[in-house]
Amino acid sequence: MRYVAADEENKPVFSYAPGNDKITPERVPAPRCPHLPPVNSVDELLPYFENVARRPYSPGLWPAWGLQKGEKVLLRVTNWHHPMVVEAARLTFEKFEVDYKIEVEDKGPIPLWEGHDEVEYYLARTPELARWMDEWEEFDRVGTYDKIIMGYGGPILRERKTQIQRFPFITPEMVASAAHALPAELLVAIDEWTWRAVRGARTVHITDPEGTDLRFTNHDEYWNQDRTSFNRTHVERSYSSNVAYGETYLPGHIWGRPHFHIPQEDGEGVIAGTMNHIAPYPRMELEIKNSKIVEIRGGGEFGEKLRAVMDRTKDVQYPGYGTPGIMQWWEASIGTNPKVHRPRDGYAQGYNCGLYERTRSGIIHIGFGTVISADPERQAAREGKTVGHWHVHLNYPTYIAEGTPDGDHVVIDNGRLKALDDPEVRAVAAKYGDPDELLREDWIPAVPGLNLPGDYDRDYASDPMDFTLTELDICRKWHPLFMRMIGADQGTGSCH
Repeated sequence: MRYVAADEENKPVFSYAPGNDKITPERVPAPRCPHLPPVNSVDELLPYFENVARRPYSPGLWPAWGLQKGEKVLLRVTNWHHPMVVEAARLTFEKFEVDYKIEVEDKGPIPLWEGHDEVEYYLARTPELARWMDEWEEFDRVGTYDKIIMGYGGPILRERKTQIQRFPFITPEMVASAAHALPAELLVAIDEWTWRAVRGARTVHITDPEGTDLRFTNHDEYWNQDRTSFNRTHVERSYSSNVAYGETYLPGHIWGRPHFHIPQEDGEGVIAGTMNHIAPYPRMELEIKNSKIVEIRGGGEFGEKLRAVMDRTKDVQYPGYGTPGIMQWWEASIGTNPKVHRPRDGYAQGYNCGLYERTRSGIIHIGFGTVISADPERQAAREGKTVGHWHVHLNYPTYIAEGTPDGDHVVIDNGRLKALDDPEVRAVAAKYGDPDELLREDWIPAVPGLNLPGDYDRDYASDPMDFTLTELDICRKWHPLFMRMIGADQGTGSCH
């Protein structure tokens, strides 16, 4: 593979050769990162928590607690959460006069992750999430709490008396972010635009400059008659006790393909990348046929572990899938918040990992394995089968919804979620400030050979963890220097 990054306007351009001839040159956006001064006190975190607390409750990934005076609230954290973050949450509960309880789980020393650790992490995480669901069901039945705030991923109960919400606040840096200052009305408008856009496709084409080239049919059978929600029959097979969750999108996490399988599955192509929910790993390719992974190439230790799981489950028939094997592709979820950024301080340690950044607008995370906490996965676990799922992040994807009533529709263009350019979304943003600023991505990752000078394989893809940690360290400690290195505008923190 060879990658180049220059054109006559000195804008990054991607070129791929040799290999998959379906991949065509793509323009890659220039790198960008915000200036984030260190947080020195709990008081600096309180305005962000207050905004999250005031946002009307939302059952999604962008935090919106909708706190009401006197309601019973449970916050669950671990010793991997920074004490300043937990204290700021406590003070917020006090201000909103809720009846709160904070539980802190001791998970032992905070681990330093590498990308390959995602295999074991999700093999262990899957039964943990199932236990949470069971416990939430019991809390809801008894009425123990009005709200439970914990975690920042996976399914939740929806349309219940007990409301589940997220706590994507591991370090002070992750709290003091413009992502948590955006108004809920704007986030809802972005989500709704994206959900409408993906529903209308008859076929979908997803590409990414790291090598992804993937197509699938958006079958009528996935949907109800007017394509406003997923087909109730399929949803009830996957989420029999949580239909309201399964039939629509998850705010901040828009299903770019339905999160279940049907007999007509025809996803085909290549998924390639260097990032998962935990940390970077050497470049890996997944070859897909009929929405099933048939070959895993590269990936370093991550690839080796996945191939081992693939081999030992290749003849196992899983509930919900038409063919044997765990390596089934079922997810292509789209992030929608333009202000989310990769944390710098303590990155890849504990919960401060790749999971957070997947919610940035225009990033797609691919999921494969068993469908998280769905009925078929829980059935497979009860039968003693291996269960779990894993990920590939696409940081600069293009997502084309083909064959909509208005023709082909670009939903994401090289990592830019087109909702951010929609006049109606911009009109909502204008109610709160400058739309250009509010709808501008604060962070675009830098990759040699894509949007920085250098050789993609030598300087990045062979060991992306090394480059990423170095980049984050320089950005955190010497931000003005980093901005000059990537050709950025010192005044605004943006790149030319």
